[in-house]
Amino acid sequence: MAKATDEMNKMKAKLRRRRSRVSGLSSSSCAVVRSSSIAAFLWIVAFSLKPSDAFAPPTILQSPRCQYHVGNGISTKLHAVTNLATETPLLADYAPAAATLFNNMKLPAAVVTAGMISLGFATRFPELPRDTLEKVYPQSLRARCAKLERLHIVLGLVSVTSELIVVLWAAVAVNQLTERVYEPAVSVWDLIHRDCDLAWSAVNSHYILGIIGFTGMLWLRAYVMLLAASASKSLVNAASTGTAAATCLMVSIVNRGVESGGGTSVDRYGNTILDLFTHYAALLLKVATDEASPGPLQLSAMVLEIASLCFMFHVLITESDAKFEEQLTDEHSCPVDAYDVLRDDNEVSKLTKIEVEKLKTCVDLGEEEDKRQRIREWVLDGEDEREEVDDSGDYSSVNVSA
Repeated sequence: MAKATDEMNKMKAKLRRRRSRVSGLSSSSCAVVRSSSIAAFLWIVAFSLKPSDAFAPPTILQSPRCQYHVGNGISTKLHAVTNLATETPLLADYAPAAATLFNNMKLPAAVVTAGMISLGFATRFPELPRDTLEKVYPQSLRARCAKLERLHIVLGLVSVTSELIVVLWAAVAVNQLTERVYEPAVSVWDLIHRDCDLAWSAVNSHYILGIIGFTGMLWLRAYVMLLAASASKSLVNAASTGTAAATCLMVSIVNRGVESGGGTSVDRYGNTILDLFTHYAALLLKVATDEASPGPLQLSAMVLEIASLCFMFHVLITESDAKFEEQLTDEHSCPVDAYDVLRDDNEVSKLTKIEVEKLKTCVDLGEEEDKRQRIREWVLDGEDEREEVDDSGDYSSVNVSA
């Protein structure tokens, strides 16, 4: 009996231990379930309060020199570590990208230069036809076209040289960006503004000036061609207003580009094309007058350009509508007695070498004109004789070989 009682007690003790283990496991699992439920409840409450902030990505605010990631709500807490890491600017080598930008300006400038050379110098400026019985052009209109032709030459020269400056400056800048080692920068604009500011502003300024000058050349040629084609005044006005509209649009495009700049209110040259020109002129003057590394040729270029503009505006304002040939004095024409003067040794001794050469040239021109006149008279006499023979029907003087 005693043995049976001991065995029963041992079995009860084992059952108690098993129950205690099961109860411990069940209590721990219940605690886990409770904590999970509380966490899920808290997340649900958080999402229900402001769900857009939970899913919205962090906003990126760009500054001139670095970038910051800013979040709000719960996302601020989730990206706190990321914000601390991205507050420092991201530096990189943007020299190849800057060289690509200069190449983007060099190629179009070269193409435009080729077109301007063929249009302005390889082909002759259009002229009005000769007067006929059906159409007689006023002398004032011919004088105006002659004035526009001279303006076309100057405008073409300024435009071509401006585009050549773009090609040369862009090529040198690309070589410098390839050969030298530049410090890392935050962006392409940061590199250009720091190391290539003068070159970039010069390339843009001269490219725009060349394009506007090219447009003016096209309008001058089209205006004279329309007059030569006897176009109506309305059609001439339509061509003029269309060209003016294209010019306004081009200036507006440049203004928008200058205003945009590097993407911020700080990284740009200004708001309009005039701000770009002013910035370029100020930088060029600063470099030309630098005490450490002066640029006498750059300063000379600015002075000569100002003088050129003054001369051009003076001619445009003061030149009359009279024909250019009518403004020539007697000093530019040949004297009537040039042949007699050359035969007189006393008169020749009183003249300078240049005046003697001019008289000889006048004599040669007079002899050539006499020869052409005699040839014209001979041709006219032959035509008159043939007409007389045809009218009389007398062919006896004509030798016909059998």
